[in-house]
Amino acid sequence: MPGSSTVRHLGARLGGLVRTCLARRVLLPLLAILAALVLMLWPALLNGFPIVFFDTGGYIEAAAERELVEGRSLAYGLFLQATSLNWRTLWGPVVAQSLLTLWLLRLLCAGLAPGDGLPGGKGNGFGALGLVAVLALGTGMAWYTAQLMPDIAIPLVVATLWLLAFRWNRLSWGTRLGAAAVGLISLLSHMSGMALGAGLVAVLALMKAIGVVGRPRSWRALRLLPAAALVIGSMVTLPLLNGAVTGETRLTPGGPLFLFGSLLQQGQVRRLLDERCADDPHAYTLCAYRQRLPTTADEFLWAEDSPLVALGGWEGMEPEAARINMAVMRAYPLALALSSLQAGMEQFFRVQTGDGLDEFHRSTREAMHQWLAPLEPAYLKADQQSEGPTPGMADLSNYLTVPLAYLALAALAVLVPQAVRRRDGMALGALLFLWAALAGNALICGALSNPHDRYQNRLVWLVPVFVLALNTRLRQTEEATDEAEPALRVPNAISLPAALLRRRATRPVLTSPLIDLGVPDGLAAEMAGGDLAVGSAAERAVTPQP
Repeated sequence: MPGSSTVRHLGARLGGLVRTCLARRVLLPLLAILAALVLMLWPALLNGFPIVFFDTGGYIEAAAERELVEGRSLAYGLFLQATSLNWRTLWGPVVAQSLLTLWLLRLLCAGLAPGDGLPGGKGNGFGALGLVAVLALGTGMAWYTAQLMPDIAIPLVVATLWLLAFRWNRLSWGTRLGAAAVGLISLLSHMSGMALGAGLVAVLALMKAIGVVGRPRSWRALRLLPAAALVIGSMVTLPLLNGAVTGETRLTPGGPLFLFGSLLQQGQVRRLLDERCADDPHAYTLCAYRQRLPTTADEFLWAEDSPLVALGGWEGMEPEAARINMAVMRAYPLALALSSLQAGMEQFFRVQTGDGLDEFHRSTREAMHQWLAPLEPAYLKADQQSEGPTPGMADLSNYLTVPLAYLALAALAVLVPQAVRRRDGMALGALLFLWAALAGNALICGALSNPHDRYQNRLVWLVPVFVLALNTRLRQTEEATDEAEPALRVPNAISLPAALLRRRATRPVLTSPLIDLGVPDGLAAEMAGGDLAVGSAAERAVTPQP
């Protein structure tokens, strides 16, 4: 019948439309996510097992034994246990780390160069996939998402604090809570992340104070409370969590010994002992070992023949280490400040990938054998434990990643005067915030521990993200400004009323294939308006002040 054929034809067309819609909305984004996961996990896939480090065994021990281990966060150990489905598979933690990083990465890109809302712009995900490919192959990011270590938590702390402070109003409540949860887990995972978070909150407070008394106006609107509450909450939560699980309500132990090792490597401990022990050989127990002290922190903390072993190990040595640390700070404050600054500067430029990946990792081998025996055969078969090529791939990648890191840092510096010239306070705030994070991380790790490449390499991969997104934003600001300016130039034409800009400005679209984000009309007008102080006195005279 003609009617039935028409119905079948319409049904077929409708089915085709539904399948096309599902492919665009479900299948393509899912394929993009799977491809991104492969890129973020390629070192582990090549290795045949998640990448491990010397410290990995300590996190496993902390969770398996429900005890505090020096320098190893119990919170991250519990994260490993939960995401591995109670130690059934260690692929779970690295997949979870990669998914959380991917989610925050899309939020960050959308916040830095906003599209039609958060998260992720309006594309199907393949634009973000291009950025993931650049980061996975051109930086050290994948070596941290694929590793059973909390190093990936440090950039996540920076990203979540920036989002909560600068993009609070653009986040839904669900996204706010999700970002806060990721930030809390990241802060709890490592004490250096907590210290960095506290420093960044201080930077945010300074920015807000500057915005209140003058310009940029956008700094006045940043949300200090969510970021501060997150960091303070982590400081309260960690000892409570440790107390609930182990009965010891305290922060992760071992801090005094790490600081002692740093002061030893800087030469301050030896100087103090030479002065004090000469007058009183019993001033410190360590006086008897001062001629045997190693020259580096790593030798003192980890070598089997270290005086630390003879002095009772970490727990036995901690009180004396704390006492010596305080004595050094009181006796040589200026020398300590200078040596700490030098260590921080050295740390800032140490950005090689693969730090310590080719070592024997005795403690991790012992932990796998003792607590994760069913997983031990796969672990021992992996390249890392059987002298395979994977660790060498990290060393080989440095020929690409190190120059790119330095180029990205140079670009980050170049964008600062551009943001000032465009009078884009949000872009300037993001740039200064990241510079503060990079400098703070280098100072904390270099001065309070001792310089290692992985400390800065784990964070420097965020620099290309900020550079690409903020360069896009500033370029869009320039395009919107050029379109909005009348043919007859007048002083400060860039600050024309927002209504005029909305009427005349075209909607700029990101031309880079790396991030598929556009800019709404209202935001384009806001960006073109600028919020930094006007440059010249003549411009200030004709510009209405807010």
